[in-house]
Amino acid sequence: MGLKEKLLENKRLNEENQFKVAEYQSELAYQLGFEFKTDVDVDYDYLYDPFIREYADLQLKLNNGTSQSPTEDRRKVKNITDSVDVIKTALTNVMSNTEVWNEAVQRAGVMGGVDMMGTQNSRFKAINILSDNLNGLIQIKAVDDDINKLAWEIYDENAEFVEIIFLNKLNKLSENQEMFISIPDSSKDNQDLKKLSSEIFESKQIGKDPENSALTGGVTENYRKIKSDGELELITKPLRGNMVQDFYIIDKEAIANSMQFSTEINKIAAGILGGYDSSDGAIAFNNNILSTVTDHYIEPGKALRPKDKKRFQEDYKEWFLEKEIGNQFPFGEPRMKEQIVKKEEKEEAVAVEEQQVQEQMV
Repeated sequence: MGLKEKLLENKRLNEENQFKVAEYQSELAYQLGFEFKTDVDVDYDYLYDPFIREYADLQLKLNNGTSQSPTEDRRKVKNITDSVDVIKTALTNVMSNTEVWNEAVQRAGVMGGVDMMGTQNSRFKAINILSDNLNGLIQIKAVDDDINKLAWEIYDENAEFVEIIFLNKLNKLSENQEMFISIPDSSKDNQDLKKLSSEIFESKQIGKDPENSALTGGVTENYRKIKSDGELELITKPLRGNMVQDFYIIDKEAIANSMQFSTEINKIAAGILGGYDSSDGAIAFNNNILSTVTDHYIEPGKALRPKDKKRFQEDYKEWFLEKEIGNQFPFGEPRMKEQIVKKEEKEEAVAVEEQQVQEQMV
């Protein structure tokens, strides 16, 4: 299975999991009269029982002066007391993640949404359990009986293992990003580029304030395709009511060759590449957004090399030209279909009319 197929399969599994969430939420509305099975709370008492006894024993030895290794025992005592803050911080971090999770899932696969291709299915399911979107079981463990290796073991409603999350790693990750990868949202930057590039992208004044304008969706005259004779290249499309509309063709090649356009588009791409400590955001943007044009995919969890970053910028430009700029734009106002008379047809009509006049005179 190639990379593209693996990513698409992961996306399918995440979509299937999200369907289960929707199904679970729907069931709640119809089962108000049924006995409700609640999730079992995390048993922190069970975790701390042996460490509380160890803590008491160590403190007694330190206070009595009977400790064989006071420095080591003080370190152990500190680790036990610090572990409480580790758990508290982890709970805060999980809460902050789950608060934005549901909205991100609603926008999954688009800018600002969850990376459905790169987010591991186990993580997708785990966050839904942590968010109470799915039933499951969460157990707290000290891996290897080490209080510095606290972890949540997450199981689904069938008691099948889903994922283990080490709390220290979660807290470290949460200093810079969420537990899941979201797709960077460059939509505002894209619009700002068009507004700033007024010599390319056409805008129209709104009201009487000259500072208040809006993009029309069209381009200025220098970026409209012309024919070999220098005339504007137009195509005509039928409308309802025996009406037609002329359209000019947007010259995307000319836009691509614009120095200002290339400079501004590279700034946006560079912002995505540098927006995270890792390459996760750029890879998510590539696999979910750019690939719709380029069909090029990048393996998640990898660091982008300089050549990869260069291709990302080139692909962003290609995607922008394809998706953010139209191919045609209306020229002039709609008119009656009868008003369309080709030059040859007009000359022929004049010749026929002149011939008829001559025949009448004879």
